[in-house]
Amino acid sequence: MDGDGNRFAIRLFDGIASRYDRWAQMFSLYQYERWRHFLVSRLPRCSTGTVLDLCTGTAGVAIRIAQRTGGRVVGVDLSPGMLHQAHARLSSTAAGEKIALLSGRAESLPFPDRCFDAVCFTFLLRYVDDVPATLAEVVRVLKPGGYLASLEFGVPRRMAIRGLWYAYTRLLLPLASRWVSSGWREVGGFLGPSISRFYRTHNLDELKAVWRDVGVDDVAIKSLSLGGAVVMWGTKALSTGGK
Repeated sequence: MDGDGNRFAIRLFDGIASRYDRWAQMFSLYQYERWRHFLVSRLPRCSTGTVLDLCTGTAGVAIRIAQRTGGRVVGVDLSPGMLHQAHARLSSTAAGEKIALLSGRAESLPFPDRCFDAVCFTFLLRYVDDVPATLAEVVRVLKPGGYLASLEFGVPRRMAIRGLWYAYTRLLLPLASRWVSSGWREVGGFLGPSISRFYRTHNLDELKAVWRDVGVDDVAIKSLSLGGAVVMWGTKALSTGGK
């Protein structure tokens, strides 16, 4: 996601970086921490490994990983505002000593091949232009046999629940978020349509196939909160054509 796409993501997330975790938890109807917990639970407990946390935001997932595994974590994010909040958060937790933060893009990671034991990412794929190429780049830095896990928003499959989801994302969320800040007002208007657009072109079966195509085996999918969030995970194949 070059140029305008990166600038949009930076502006969007810089605009909500302050008190992000508080409002993200509230606007997810207090499901966000549950999603994070399940995402991290898909990664192994391995105190000698190093985990890459893409789209680390305020480092909430990175801290959970460090606490669960006792290993090293590298958090990468595009937003200076988010990274600023992450640094402040790490300074007040013992797990912060095991976490390094870097600015970077998922589409072009500043790491050598096969250097991480596990990689996770949150809310990434709606912000990239080429999903397969981005996933291939993510898998490039993962060791063969290493673990990959992701958290994304979802669209409920059941018609009745989907109707409630549309009402919330198209009506209630835009209305509620407009009173928080200009940044959250923009998110409130953008989020629901963005999620719908993404799944019109990338359904879960197609995403699962892309993961396999870029060298990830044993891909599993779990819908959470009646389909409002989706966690995917798998392991990098031991043989991936030299990558």
